[in-house]
Amino acid sequence: MNTRLIIFSSVVTSILGAGLGLVLASVAPTQYTGEMYQHMDQKYAVIGAVAGLLFGASQESIRQLKKQRDQEETLTKHVDQLH
Repeated sequence: MNTRLIIFSSVVTSILGAGLGLVLASVAPTQYTGEMYQHMDQKYAVIGAVAGLLFGASQESIRQLKKQRDQEETLTKHVDQLH
């Protein structure tokens, strides 16, 4: 598996997730004023970034495993045709 591609995909989707978190924080501001609700934009950005990181790494890993499996199946077909 190509580790660099997995890391790149994770970082890109993490950035997109952080951006989505910031957008959600600005679109849906909280009406509460408690200490827990302070700096919600940062919290949403971190949550979005982590979710994007996990999603990107998972998606790219699955894509590479599928590619590897397809290559193995093709090789197996070619070997079976020789026999």
